[in-house]
Amino acid sequence: MSGFLSRALESRGFAVTAAGSAEEFLDKVFLEPFELALLDVNLPGMDGITLTKEMKARACTCDVIIMTGDPNLENAVGALKAGAYDYLVKPFSDEMLRLTVERCLQKRKLSLELTAAKAARDEILAAYSQLQSLEKMKDAFLSVIGHELKTPLTKILSGIEMIKDSGPAGAPEAIIDAAQAGALRLREIINDILAYTASRNLVCPEQPSAADAAGLIKKAIAELEPVFKEHNASALTFFPATAPIINCEPEKLTVAIKHLVKNAVTFGPPGGVVKITLVENAGGIRLSVQDAGIGIPKEKLNAIYDP
Repeated sequence: MSGFLSRALESRGFAVTAAGSAEEFLDKVFLEPFELALLDVNLPGMDGITLTKEMKARACTCDVIIMTGDPNLENAVGALKAGAYDYLVKPFSDEMLRLTVERCLQKRKLSLELTAAKAARDEILAAYSQLQSLEKMKDAFLSVIGHELKTPLTKILSGIEMIKDSGPAGAPEAIIDAAQAGALRLREIINDILAYTASRNLVCPEQPSAADAAGLIKKAIAELEPVFKEHNASALTFFPATAPIINCEPEKLTVAIKHLVKNAVTFGPPGGVVKITLVENAGGIRLSVQDAGIGIPKEKLNAIYDP
């Protein structure tokens, strides 16, 4: 039987290793990897079903097909319970052998691919979970930093206001103004950080309210007056004749408008003009902010909305 199996399988391109007993097979199977073992029930010494159990107990990944000339139910059930893939009844044809072996190897290939896919998925999920943890840590850090900086900054600004109200007391007014401008800028940065962390943790948006779109733009420009002055820039606005009323979150929309306009002023040429246009379209409005800066490189456009 061993010679028949070897010739039949080698003629179809399979690499074959023969063993005369269960003990000899066990010595070989742990020295070199096998994909499939064809085991006879009646082996010298240990029988094929016991050998299959022994292989599985030793975590051998080799698939098993049991062969027997005594096709009784006890042998068939015992073979499958032991972990064998299939059961061949002797005598069997060369074609039957080929079909059974190829079917087993195909199943093995699919099983390995599924295992690899599951491992890759688990790795991706683990990486995603770790990324989420890092994002939470980052948001917590930004929130703490924002609140920690805001308290002393409030005291600094209050002190500067008191100095300005009572007189510079020997300090040049320009220095006090510069200190105040720097503190106000720092407050703006802190508020941006806090707004970012709040938006990340927001489960659902706030209830929108009616607001004058043009009024929000004018407010944003007024709050950016120090930035315009620093860059010797100016704003040119184009609004509809009738002020459009929109439903929005006014404070957050104002922050967004300020970021757009400030970006145009900061990255535009000194003394430049920032054109801000508000137009109504079907069911909404369209806001455009135009400057004379160099713009965003084409290769960076795909990442423009990345956090």
